[in-house]
Amino acid sequence: MKISRRRSKRPSGPRPRPRKATEFSPGRALANPYINRSIGDSVSGDSDSTEDDSGSDEEGSGPEEESESEEPTESEEFPKPQEAEASPPATPRAPPSFSRFIMIFLGLLAIYAIISPDVGVGFASIANLALFPIIGFGGALPTVTILLAGILTTTISSVIRDHYTNWVKMARTQKVMGAWRKEQMEAMRKGQTTRLAKLKEAQQGFMKDTMEMQTTPIKSMAWTLFLFIVIFTWLRLFVDVVLNNLGNQWIAVPWSNHVYLNSVYVLPSWVLLYSLLAIPFGQIITRVLKYVRFRRRLEKMGVPPWPGPADAA
Repeated sequence: MKISRRRSKRPSGPRPRPRKATEFSPGRALANPYINRSIGDSVSGDSDSTEDDSGSDEEGSGPEEESESEEPTESEEFPKPQEAEASPPATPRAPPSFSRFIMIFLGLLAIYAIISPDVGVGFASIANLALFPIIGFGGALPTVTILLAGILTTTISSVIRDHYTNWVKMARTQKVMGAWRKEQMEAMRKGQTTRLAKLKEAQQGFMKDTMEMQTTPIKSMAWTLFLFIVIFTWLRLFVDVVLNNLGNQWIAVPWSNHVYLNSVYVLPSWVLLYSLLAIPFGQIITRVLKYVRFRRRLEKMGVPPWPGPADAA
């Protein structure tokens, strides 16, 4: 008598594939169907299991499976957007700047020259090949030599600073910051909290320009520091070696007829003389370069640098 098994009603949803459990009985010997078989030959166990699985699947198939197949899947209801449309194209990374590499390299050399004086002497010896024939004058004019060395240093450092500085943008940022501080002080004096909150929001607009203005001197610091170390070391060797051998370490200044260059007043006398001559000249060079920059900007904008009679009226 054939016994038919009726399947219980399954819940809706994806049906897991049933696994056939093999019953082991101690009195039944199981034969291995894969013994003495070559790879690729069909095995009766495989075919039987396949038929049983297919048969069981056919028996269980019915209107429930048809309704399940009609239900749309999650991927059909919500199609996934294409990755190319969702993700924007990656921007290529900018190549490293060669000038930044040179700046970092010179900064490290300057620090190394400060730590090891022999390195600074080596740089000064190389610079002596060009500086002594031009501004050395054989040690006969030490004051003029120090003056020209200061002019050379301040001129080069001013040009480098002008190259890295946007004077127009800096002036605009300073003007905006001055007006913002004035409004902030007035709001704090009157106790206007709403106005202070709006001023803080407005500060975010020019914060980037402010940070750029503050970091601009750092860009030219490596060049300037290396140049100052080389020139100062060369001047020290010029005073200690050349002028000492010539016996010409005494100079005349407006406040004294005899000043010993190696005498120390907080700093050596030749350093004070260098600062006295170089710093004012550096300010003049900086103002001239700023004037040229602003004049070129006005010419590009089509604005005359000087107001005409109609503008003055």
